[in-house]
Amino acid sequence: MASNNNLKTIIEWIKNPKNKIISKFMFLFTLGLLLLSLGKFLTASDNLQSNSEYLKSSDIIEQNMAQENISYEDKLERQLTELLRQVKGVGDVSVMITLEDETLIEPAFNTVNTEKTSEEKDNEGGVRTIIEKQTNQQVVLLRRNGEEEAVVLKKTAPKIKGVLIVADGASSSNIREKIMKSTATLLDIPIYKISVLEK
Repeated sequence: MASNNNLKTIIEWIKNPKNKIISKFMFLFTLGLLLLSLGKFLTASDNLQSNSEYLKSSDIIEQNMAQENISYEDKLERQLTELLRQVKGVGDVSVMITLEDETLIEPAFNTVNTEKTSEEKDNEGGVRTIIEKQTNQQVVLLRRNGEEEAVVLKKTAPKIKGVLIVADGASSSNIREKIMKSTATLLDIPIYKISVLEK
């Protein structure tokens, strides 16, 4: 019952304040608190959204890198197999290529650099200069067919670690030499990284 009376007195005081300056101050104070809490809520949701966008873009880059690496290795093996089958005397061929590292992809970044310089003077006449530097980087994303993908500036193909070729005609040293030289020329690798075995 006492709380109902207190509540009624507060509502009555808000409707008909005795001191208008205090009531205006209370209103502005309450409005300020509401705006601050609303601002914190909005910035927190923006930070969560930008973090999730960054995680999505990094996931997209990693997926593209994995797909490119696998397809690059398979593509080389298939092309080399098809070419060596066409050489007279080689016969049926199987090729395995190992790579030293993965395809390196350099995505485009939107970089914003800000620099703020301020000088402070103390009572003894000394001057102190403060320089604040801030860098903000975001991966540039491109939307295609409803999906986001990173804009790629540069792709570096992985280096070939070694090649193993198993061929029917590898029993002949002449054919083995042809296979090794053509593979070395095609892949631009030294001959010691190529091993040719008979099937």
